[in-house]
Amino acid sequence: MAALQTVQKIGPVLDLFTVERPEWGVTEVASAIGVPRSSAHALLASLVDIGLLQCRSRGRYRIGWRIVELNQTLQGSVDVRTCAAPILRALSEKYGETAHLAIMERYRVMYVDKVIGTHVINVSGARIGAHLDAHCSAVGKALLAHRHPGEIERNVLNSPLHRYTPSTITSAAELTRELKAVLRHGCAFDNGEAVADVNCVAAPIRDEMGVVVAAISITAPAIRFVPAQQEFRRAVIGAANAVTKSLTASVPTEIAPDTQVSALHAIAG
Repeated sequence: MAALQTVQKIGPVLDLFTVERPEWGVTEVASAIGVPRSSAHALLASLVDIGLLQCRSRGRYRIGWRIVELNQTLQGSVDVRTCAAPILRALSEKYGETAHLAIMERYRVMYVDKVIGTHVINVSGARIGAHLDAHCSAVGKALLAHRHPGEIERNVLNSPLHRYTPSTITSAAELTRELKAVLRHGCAFDNGEAVADVNCVAAPIRDEMGVVVAAISITAPAIRFVPAQQEFRRAVIGAANAVTKSLTASVPTEIAPDTQVSALHAIAG
């Protein structure tokens, strides 16, 4: 039981290390995750031993190089990011808008890839590796809608839904209705709910078992998004289907030269 409790604390500890705050001390970690200083020290020391953290001078800790090795292992296999890359690029280039690829991690969105749009007035979008609450983003709702209602209740609706803009959904009942609409329509919208005047549409990507594993999206300023909303919707659903087909076919890591052309046809369809 003690070993299980220790494992359950690893995630919250690693979550503390961000681009904005890459370094932490023992006392700070103890306070942040709510454990005694001795327990925090033991946990940090264990993570150093396996290379996930490194101990710097003055007892300060940073992410370790083992993370880089694990990342290389992940990228060396056929995964959703590899399969989505040419389609994500084609989607962005066709419309000049920013396109994102995201997954769900502990009921929050994690952005794993993006292509920035080419318009003069553009949306830079979320940073790769960034996390965002699922209830206020199109990719988040596209992913969340395919989770079991009981899981959503326990992990999302039991806590207050943070308001980011006046348009953010903060009612559990309203979010439940929204997620049912996502299932009916095959896509999800963000109408300025995460960032004011920035809209988004996303569609789910499935693996070979039919399980939703990621979502792909187009993000644009509301002034351009609203007139093109239905075209963007069709394009994103087409892109998601193309990634699903690529993923289920176990496309090798080396992308064929004509893949982007095929992706454009899928998006147009």
